Amino acid sequence: MTNQYIQYHRIGRLRCFVALVVLTLSLPTSADTKKIGKHLFILSGQSNMTGALKTGFAKTVEDTFGKDNVTVVHHSKSGRGIRFWDKNYRFPENYQFPGKGVPSERTKLQHGQEYGPLIEKAREAFNDRSFDTVTFVWMQGESDGARGLAPAYEKSFLRLLGRIKKDLGRKDIAFVIGRINDARMSEANWKAMRDVQVKLAQDAEDGEWIDTDDLSEPEHGVHFPKENYQTLGERFAEKAITLIRRKSKEK
Repeated sequence: MTNQYIQYHRIGRLRCFVALVVLTLSLPTSADTKKIGKHLFILSGQSNMTGALKTGFAKTVEDTFGKDNVTVVHHSKSGRGIRFWDKNYRFPENYQFPGKGVPSERTKLQHGQEYGPLIEKAREAFNDRSFDTVTFVWMQGESDGARGLAPAYEKSFLRLLGRIKKDLGRKDIAFVIGRINDARMSEANWKAMRDVQVKLAQDAEDGEWIDTDDLSEPEHGVHFPKENYQTLGERFAEKAITLIRRKSKEK
């Protein structure tokens, strides 16, 4: 056996040893798995809360926490104001729909219609499962912004969030809210809606908001080009992950 052969043999064994060490270090320990935890994400809103957004969101949180540790539920409805999720919604005093007059009693019966399907999906996710964190992801407000309903939005969102917490028996639900884009900045109520959405996140210890202005051009109006919805989902996910990691450090 030549010295050269012995040297090659030793190098080969060393490489195998190094590879084994690297593989071992990369595998999650039981402590790491516990730290990762199980996470539920509840996605809802109107037309901008698309399936493509959900796909981009889900991929990002699954890449971070592992597919088996993540559950994402999704319910959206195009053209709906927040009142469709808030059964106790109250219109601003003396409010009139633009060009339609005062809200009718029939209109008020619509309040909360979208909440049932949303909470049912969330409850199904809880079936026989336990989650370390629950995060509510909300992309909605264009309808309210266009109809002069910004003054009622803050209290309505807080009622909606409070009801979700009560119905799921979780006081620790965090949220990420998407600020509506800058498509109608010439309108005072549109600006007010954007301000309210940022305020909701800034006033909450467990809240975050995302900027959407760079994801569309004027010709897209209040929506976004199809290819940017995945980016929107990723942006929501990054903020949700930030909230979870922040909470983990506090424990």
